Amino acid sequence: MEVAHLGPADWTWEPTVLLGIAAVVAGYAIARRRGLLTDDDDVSPWFTSTRARLWFFAAGVLVGFLALVSPIDTGGDQYLFALHMVQHLLLMMVAPPLCLLGIVGMRRPVAGPPGRMRRVWAAMVNPWSAMLIFSAVLVVWHIPALYDATLTTEPIHVVEHLSFIAVGVIFWWPIVDPMRGQDSSHWVGALPKIAVLVASGIPPTVLGLIFAVAPHAFYDFYVRAPRLWGLTPVIDQQVAGVVMFGAGNLIYFAAVVAVFWRMFADPARDEEAAQQASG
Repeated sequence: MEVAHLGPADWTWEPTVLLGIAAVVAGYAIARRRGLLTDDDDVSPWFTSTRARLWFFAAGVLVGFLALVSPIDTGGDQYLFALHMVQHLLLMMVAPPLCLLGIVGMRRPVAGPPGRMRRVWAAMVNPWSAMLIFSAVLVVWHIPALYDATLTTEPIHVVEHLSFIAVGVIFWWPIVDPMRGQDSSHWVGALPKIAVLVASGIPPTVLGLIFAVAPHAFYDFYVRAPRLWGLTPVIDQQVAGVVMFGAGNLIYFAAVVAVFWRMFADPARDEEAAQQASG
């Protein structure tokens, strides 16, 4: 059995990934330059100062960078399902909400009545629609034949990662509400947000438990992969399952706590936003 080694030097430095991250940062800078993000924005009740946004955005970009360039990427692509699960968790559930917190209070880029694309976007970021889209993408990509294909065919792998990032933004958009009031695509109260977060934890919990208790490995790629850290394919899959339902539910719980705290932070502001959205 071939034994693998993974160390601090195993960074990928994939040019397309670096260009994508640079484009995200450039987009943020352009938004500030065009006045879509200003120091006068209303960032309540998430923050007391707009200066906090930059730190959250930077943290989100850093998480995405580490997920796609660091040894997490190398280990997940070549050796361990568990590391691949960590990567997907970072791309779907950590980087998107951090980046969205980095644009709280942002003004709508295009003024005027909503066009077709804006109406489609509003439909997708309805919290329950967003939850269904997010869960469907998560489950479909874990079908064994499709998952193995992502690890052997690079274009499919790229599509998988892009879809994870996209549905991460869609799912967390109504939770964070980066554009509130008249600029909001779909204003969502605190209690519906909590309900969506709780319901969203069901699919990864079920899938994670299946991985954690299955007596055999589902993915042929990882069965044939060189062994890393002495983990057998089954143990690797069990660890991945624990990451999915354990760490995933911790993130949902943290989000529920944040929304619950936010519900009592500025109820008057939330009521005002609700009236603006409905009127």
